[in-house]
Amino acid sequence: MGYYLVEGGKPIGGEFSVRGSKNAALPILAATLLAEDEVVLENCPLIRDFYLTLDILRTLGCKVELTGRTAVIDTRVIHDVEIREETVQKMRSSILFLGALLGREKRAILGHPGGCAIGKRPIDIHLSSFEKMGVEIQEEDGLFYCSAPHILGYHIYLNYPSVGATENILLLAAKAEGVTVIHNAAREPEIVALVRFLRACGAEIYGEGTPSIMIEGVKKLHGAYFSIPFDRIEAGTFLCASAMTGGELSLLGVEKNDIETTVGALEKTGCKFRFTSDCLWMKPPKELKSDFSLVTGPFPGFPTDMQPLVMSLLTLAKGTCMISETVFEARFRHAEELCRMGADIVVEDRIARIKGCAGLHGAEVFGHDLRGGAALLIAALAAEGKSVIYGSQYVERGYEKIEDAFSLLGGNVRLME
Repeated sequence: MGYYLVEGGKPIGGEFSVRGSKNAALPILAATLLAEDEVVLENCPLIRDFYLTLDILRTLGCKVELTGRTAVIDTRVIHDVEIREETVQKMRSSILFLGALLGREKRAILGHPGGCAIGKRPIDIHLSSFEKMGVEIQEEDGLFYCSAPHILGYHIYLNYPSVGATENILLLAAKAEGVTVIHNAAREPEIVALVRFLRACGAEIYGEGTPSIMIEGVKKLHGAYFSIPFDRIEAGTFLCASAMTGGELSLLGVEKNDIETTVGALEKTGCKFRFTSDCLWMKPPKELKSDFSLVTGPFPGFPTDMQPLVMSLLTLAKGTCMISETVFEARFRHAEELCRMGADIVVEDRIARIKGCAGLHGAEVFGHDLRGGAALLIAALAAEGKSVIYGSQYVERGYEKIEDAFSLLGGNVRLME
């Protein structure tokens, strides 16, 4: 198990160019299967989950070339429709290949998806929606065998605006017969990015970013050039790290609308912000303050992926903050580890009370998931002394050489294998 060795107490600041979004890149990679042509993706995030997804495409028969941050994917030939269980257990977003393969080949085999241990994330909402569109599904020995000779458009009413289900339905509906409407659709920026990519390939989709998305199925999609948008969670991670350590930070390549909820939370702690056309500047206060509450929720609510990072920040804020986690029931595992570093956090069910402390100290802690591990890492940057954060493999799933980035911005972080 890899770990990070961190010597804290140094301000994180300077200028940083935010990389491409993990949560946008992975569904777009799955969507390339629908193009039946060559796709060029720019600004790709060079992270573990991105490489795993490229390997899935290669396994299916696609030709993939990666040069720097540009991926060229040729999906004209596919010789397999199975995403093996050992693959999907590593990464939950593999479920999106189900919609893409069905839209392309009318059949697919998929194991149960895995990913971070942050709570139950059932896929029944995906499968029930597919069945309404004509997909026949059988489960045998932990595998889903799916076939759909005729995929028909349908009005899908989601009981929760699930990002994954919205993405999967979009992929299936893009080449369905007739019109599909997703009601109570997810509105996250990553949904907007996926629709824009599909539209660049010739899809007829309307209403992205709203609760209702309409898809008019087309017979064929072509290749396209597309640039992956910035990673709003990576941006928020670096903002929290700078605010905790007292550094001024300029983030390049961000879009104001996609990061407003995170900025709003940090403004409540006293941080000052200034936006220009493609840059966000932040200056933290001399003393962070708290005494407010946060509730995670679907976009445009406060993002659940930012909850662990902001919790780390609030451990050093004067006052008490309450965080309610409404998306995942097991997303407070990092709280106990933060307490090992001197934080004052009490968790009851899905509510955490964070009372600001005078300072954090170095400790050996364990990251159990992607964002929780990153939260411990930024806490270690603000702590006095040395810390060891185990579970680097989780952090590497969503952050590209985060140890190098923090070191360039003034921190002292080493990745130890």
